[in-house]
Amino acid sequence: MEQSTERKNLTGLLDTVQNGNIASSLRAMKELRAVGDEAVGPLVASLREGTGAERWRAAMALARLGQRAVDPLITVAAAGGDEGVANPAVWALAEIGDRKAVPHLIDLLRREQSVCCRVLTAAALLRIGDPAGVDEVNRQYAEHGEEYQGMVMEAFEGT
Repeated sequence: MEQSTERKNLTGLLDTVQNGNIASSLRAMKELRAVGDEAVGPLVASLREGTGAERWRAAMALARLGQRAVDPLITVAAAGGDEGVANPAVWALAEIGDRKAVPHLIDLLRREQSVCCRVLTAAALLRIGDPAGVDEVNRQYAEHGEEYQGMVMEAFEGT
């Protein structure tokens, strides 16, 4: 009986994250922290399969879950290919700031075709601040020039 109540609470919180107004959605994201690991899977599913707004709301909630969301977010971001999925995952990883993501973000930065995704990934690496990531961003600056650097700095300052 208690597990059913917990499941209903999780379902309600996930629904509020996706469909509530901004204030109630943010409150639900905060409450999901108490739910813990059980919330990660459904949020990752929303990140992978949702609409644009649903993906970003899922990413915001995953960022608030912190460390427990890092590995699934790395998996989603590392898959690349769909910037609508990768960008929110990269943003969430930057918000969490775990250096474990750095090698995966460097790889994504090197191989991603989307300029938007590369810019957001470079900004994430700067935000995390690991020397290997910062070095790669500097290499990207040298390769892509001032306009690219300006876009990265704009994304960095906005994150």
